[in-house]
Amino acid sequence: MPQQPRTCQDVLREAATRLAETGIETSRLDAEVLLRHVLGVSRAELFLRYPEPLSNDHQQLYENLVARRVSGEPVAYLAGVREFMGLPFKVGPGVLIPRPETELLVEWALGQIAEMPEPVVVDVGTGSGAIAVSIASLAPDPVRIVATDVSPRALGIARGNADAILGPERRGWLRIQAGSLLEPAPNPVDLVLANLPYLTPEQIAGNPRLDAEPRLALDGGGDGLDLVRALIADLPRVLAPGGGVGLELDPAQTGIVEDMLRESFPGRTVRTIGDLAGLARHVVMEPV
Repeated sequence: MPQQPRTCQDVLREAATRLAETGIETSRLDAEVLLRHVLGVSRAELFLRYPEPLSNDHQQLYENLVARRVSGEPVAYLAGVREFMGLPFKVGPGVLIPRPETELLVEWALGQIAEMPEPVVVDVGTGSGAIAVSIASLAPDPVRIVATDVSPRALGIARGNADAILGPERRGWLRIQAGSLLEPAPNPVDLVLANLPYLTPEQIAGNPRLDAEPRLALDGGGDGLDLVRALIADLPRVLAPGGGVGLELDPAQTGIVEDMLRESFPGRTVRTIGDLAGLARHVVMEPV
């Protein structure tokens, strides 16, 4: 008897099992994301296609992607996109993959922006543009945003995301500029946001899941705080009186960074926001 063609569901199940056997915790989700990428369909459309046979060409492409995932390549790089704040961000080698915990920093920032008249916001180390583009897309009223980065590759990806996600009016709210930390920032700034490199070399070396991501976006120096320390030292130069700050950090660093901000801005309210896992993740200085 001729062999029955393998359906989308068959292929998906086999890929999820293979990924699980290599210790990938998100095996089913990764398998689904890659198959959706191959077929160019939504999650709901993939479900409807479960009983359909998968063509040989699609099977070959899918199996190649699964093999690369098994070898350690991030699924977001393989699919070329990562959803963040409900928006599709293109990503690739050269930029940090946006993390779900960073959405909490964006949500906090949007709450502050809603209370500000014509705010000026700076996103330092923008990477894929996830923070800056999300704010430009979701802010209730016009906001002026400057996104900075030192990586030409990251700046190109950020500009591409801004062009693809934002309409012409909101695209005009956002300027993406090369430069280190706050060097390209206007003066004064109402809100400074940053998800800077904050890992130590030892943390990076001990986590093989980070091997594919750019070291420039991960390595924060000996204690992980070299860039954060430099940023805070320069804040008084550009931050408007009563301006706010939001920083993403390693949970072990939040107390240290709180003290830095209190020393630089005596009397201001500084606190830490937990992430989805309940870990201390974002240090914020509330605008006044």
